[in-house]
Amino acid sequence: MLNNIHLLGKSAGQTLFGLLVSRQYEVPSIDVSALVRGIVSFPTMYREWWVKLLHNDPAHVVIESMLLVSILYMFYINNRYSSKTKSFLTKEKLTEQETQELLTDWRNSGRAGLVPSKTTGSNDGKKTDTASLALNMIVVKSDGARMVVRNRNGGSEAKDQTVLNFATQDFLGMSALDGNTTNNTTATDSSESGTKNNNPVKEASREALGRYGCGSCGPRGFYGTIDAHLELEDAISKFTHTEGAIMYSDGASASTSTVAAFAKRGDLLVVDEGIYEALGSGVTLSRATVKWFRHNDMEDLRRVLERIQVMDQKLKRKSSDQRRFIVVEGLYKNSGRIAPLDELAALKAEFKYRLIVDESCSFGTLGKTGRGVLEMYDRRPMEHAEIVTISLENALGSIGGVCVGNEEVVDHQRLSGAGYCFSASAPPFVASAAVAALDRLQNEPSILAQLKSNVSYMYQKLRNNVILCNWLVVTSDDLSPLVFLQCKKIEGHILTRDEQVMAFEKIAGECLTNGVALVSTGRHVIDHIHKIPPPALRMSISAAHTKADLDKALTVLTDAVSNFAGAYSAEKK
Repeated sequence: MLNNIHLLGKSAGQTLFGLLVSRQYEVPSIDVSALVRGIVSFPTMYREWWVKLLHNDPAHVVIESMLLVSILYMFYINNRYSSKTKSFLTKEKLTEQETQELLTDWRNSGRAGLVPSKTTGSNDGKKTDTASLALNMIVVKSDGARMVVRNRNGGSEAKDQTVLNFATQDFLGMSALDGNTTNNTTATDSSESGTKNNNPVKEASREALGRYGCGSCGPRGFYGTIDAHLELEDAISKFTHTEGAIMYSDGASASTSTVAAFAKRGDLLVVDEGIYEALGSGVTLSRATVKWFRHNDMEDLRRVLERIQVMDQKLKRKSSDQRRFIVVEGLYKNSGRIAPLDELAALKAEFKYRLIVDESCSFGTLGKTGRGVLEMYDRRPMEHAEIVTISLENALGSIGGVCVGNEEVVDHQRLSGAGYCFSASAPPFVASAAVAALDRLQNEPSILAQLKSNVSYMYQKLRNNVILCNWLVVTSDDLSPLVFLQCKKIEGHILTRDEQVMAFEKIAGECLTNGVALVSTGRHVIDHIHKIPPPALRMSISAAHTKADLDKALTVLTDAVSNFAGAYSAEKK
């Protein structure tokens, strides 16, 4: 057989040689009449072949007919889509004048407010209510204890207003223009006087921007990793005494991606119902089975764990048959309460669970050296909490987030963390800013001491304020820099949720008018969370605040609450 193949190949080669080299090949003449007769008789021949095929193999005919119909249908749909696309693309475009008019209108008005603007009973109808005033403000600049805001409805005549910043969560004042957070100047004063910004965090960011540019715009695992990212991961892992760290380009995606990377369909998550939006999104994306327990209630957590244990016994299921996690925040963003890590660590060890702790708000604010709630309770990551996520956007004043743990925890996310694999890496200058902020936290313990002193001072003043205590109650923990104030019973009854929302918006609006920015949580803390918390006023205390700043905030808040209380009492009468 091999010999025959060899002879066939040899014969083919000789023939090809004769055609190309010897040129003895003659082009055969074409019989045009025979070609015409073949074309004319093709339909008849095809019909006879089709009838014969239908008789001999009907299944083949059915399949071929379906394929033919499918091809014709696809051609028809494609032609319709192409005609619609062409019609859309050929529509009349905006003129240059129309484009400029739209841009001008957008610059002057900005986006619509979160709620319709309301006016007071004035005859001109132009005076805006204080409730809508806060909603229509945009932040122009934020520097430590000050921020610059502007009324978006003011158009081109809107003026900037410098106010005390109790709204953002820059707990350590790392964004302050002056490197000394206890004596920073206002944003407008510094910019107008032309003084040089000596904030080491911003200086590190500026230096990295000049060295690296804005970044690679590529994912970390492809071509987006730069030595600045690795430097931050190394610094944060050393600071938290863990084996490794992984950086995400966004603080929210760090929490969301971490939970979804470790918990999959069929796994079990036991979750505090008070977790914030990013952590809740991670729980949802994991598609794991979820059991909720009451916010910060360890007795209810034990009840949930015991009920799961009873179900395991009925189903003869081992706890090792599925991955199981308890998910909490160290300092809850939406309540200001601190998780009891000592009890959590004991429960997770007793029932053989792993613990995921989000330290986004507690890192840099709690613990002897600012390492968070784990340090506060003398617990250690990797041992008492297997997975810890940290936002760089609060105490460190940068952008992004990290997850710390052992090598297995970190390396697993480099292939399974969605925010790491599919999102563009963080610009190197934000990583350098975080490293500089971390250095300040370690080398300047007075910053953390100042924050704790301010927090203690604020809670003491709030509880000694008779007017505030008659109407509001402090619901956050005394060590929390996130201060939450909720409504008390007023004249024997509790306001409805809508009434509380409007009340807090009016109070926040009046405070803003008088130079203090704080947050009414009633409208925005409602989406992507399991249980909506009661409306509240939230004040974020910073190390950049002075005692004079805190006193002014208390005075302005007291006046606003007093004015609302008077108006409410008069209305009821």
